Amino acid sequence: MRQTIVFFDIDGVIFDAQKFFAGFCDKFVQTNNLDKKEREKLKNLYEEVKEEKGFFDPEAFLAKISSQYSITKEGLERLWWDEDSFGECLLIDENFLKQIQEKAVVGIFSKGEINFQKKKIEKFDNLINPEDIYIFEDKTVRISKVLARYRDYKIYVVDDNQKVLESFKQIDKFVYTILIKRGRAGIVINDINVVIESVLQLVPLLTQ
Repeated sequence: MRQTIVFFDIDGVIFDAQKFFAGFCDKFVQTNNLDKKEREKLKNLYEEVKEEKGFFDPEAFLAKISSQYSITKEGLERLWWDEDSFGECLLIDENFLKQIQEKAVVGIFSKGEINFQKKKIEKFDNLINPEDIYIFEDKTVRISKVLARYRDYKIYVVDDNQKVLESFKQIDKFVYTILIKRGRAGIVINDINVVIESVLQLVPLLTQ
């Protein structure tokens, strides 16, 4: 019987990146006694970094804030890398991953700055084999190479980006694609096997 692996995206699937960013903005504004309108400027800086790099790089973002607000980068880093903030933004827990492990190997296939992405899943270091973690600045161009390593596996991919899942299907039509789409569960989309509202609905699907 073939082994099964489930590849999870990180942002929007197992980690609430929007909540994390909003929380940082709130703490930054409060700590520095700034007007709430500054949140919009922070969002613009965030988008600038994504536009320049093609992905979000926290070090580049903090450097922009430090320059624009004349605030030391050390203080910004303490605010950004706060342990509690990461824990509060997780969308899954260890029990969920243990349920997945009863049926499959747990893998990660994500886009972003590697240290930041790994920090988001640090709590699960004892449950995810580092050899099954793939984090790239542009993950779509790496799909073929990753799939080649698991050619003998039944593969599930869970993502909130429809285009990424479609790219998997174009390379291997047998990959089982699961789209996270809040408020749209059950809709039919070409090249997507199933649409669910929350990753917590995944476990029963692993018999497909």
